[in-house]
Amino acid sequence: MLIKTKAITLKSTPFKDRSRILQVLTDDLGVISIIVKSLSKKNLNMISFCSSFTISELVLKKNKSEIYSLKDLTIVDSNIHLRKNLKYLNAASFMTKAILDSHIFQKKDFNLFLLFKSYLKKIDINPDAIHISFLLKLLSNEGFLHLKTKCSHCEKEAISLLNGESLCKDHSNNFAIKFELEEFKKIFVLCFSKSFSLLKDLEISKTLKEKINILFKELV
Repeated sequence: MLIKTKAITLKSTPFKDRSRILQVLTDDLGVISIIVKSLSKKNLNMISFCSSFTISELVLKKNKSEIYSLKDLTIVDSNIHLRKNLKYLNAASFMTKAILDSHIFQKKDFNLFLLFKSYLKKIDINPDAIHISFLLKLLSNEGFLHLKTKCSHCEKEAISLLNGESLCKDHSNNFAIKFELEEFKKIFVLCFSKSFSLLKDLEISKTLKEKINILFKELV
């Protein structure tokens, strides 16, 4: 049986002679693996499909294993703009790694597909904010992060995060990731904003970036 789907290429791994195993994020199958055989430099569509961040419409065949076979493809967008700036490329690569690290293989999530697609397109407005916002939204959408203004144990103002829960100063401990008040406010904007205009001029410090990256690694 043939399956039609849309996909964003995440990772390409060489496999035997002129073949590759691709991991892609689809709009209706989650993250899946696809085998691409007889890869030729003359087939530009196939070369583009094997490149990270490419958006494609695919026709697949489900094999007995968990790997799909590619039967046909149409390139929708190669996202070439990402390769014009190292900051764009790094931010896109970090988001790709986050998807792969979160172990959401074959979990249907149309919202994640749309989120990743739109964030790749808008990455130039503020690469750091786009990257960190994506991590927080991914954690929140997958149920790893429960971000609140008030402590999970009382009504005091939250200033730290532990195991995905928001904590006040009294309920925090040495294992919690602590934030300055302004940092915590920024986290809410990054996590819950539905407009890219809110991210455009948001300054992301090196410290905040490090804290969110640590948070992501701890929760996934």
